[in-house]
Amino acid sequence: MSEEERKMIGFKCKGCGRINYPKRARCLTCKGMEFEEVELGEECELVTYTQVYNPPAGYKGDPPLMLGIVKFPNGVLAMGQLAIDHPKDLKLGAKLRPIWGMLREIGGKEVFGFKFELTKKE
Repeated sequence: MSEEERKMIGFKCKGCGRINYPKRARCLTCKGMEFEEVELGEECELVTYTQVYNPPAGYKGDPPLMLGIVKFPNGVLAMGQLAIDHPKDLKLGAKLRPIWGMLREIGGKEVFGFKFELTKKE
């Protein structure tokens, strides 16, 4: 599967309709155990962020490591690395999109997951 084909997926409870992310054994609202996959979307909004000047072992970038919490249009919140070149350009409410990429290296193995980058300005 190519990077362009990777989509962030949430898990909608068949009992109450809550969308859980990441996947959980039980729904946080009704404790249901049956879910259906739903796409979270291609755009989200930055809710908050922080700068980590002492990043975890295996992080290959230069400090600070930028971490943020984003909100998708369906209300789902997700946390992840921010793939931002210039932290001074970040503003709360900024439009971001999820991208697939390497997060860090653990035990000589690359760990991949979703990061968030600013949407292209037109």
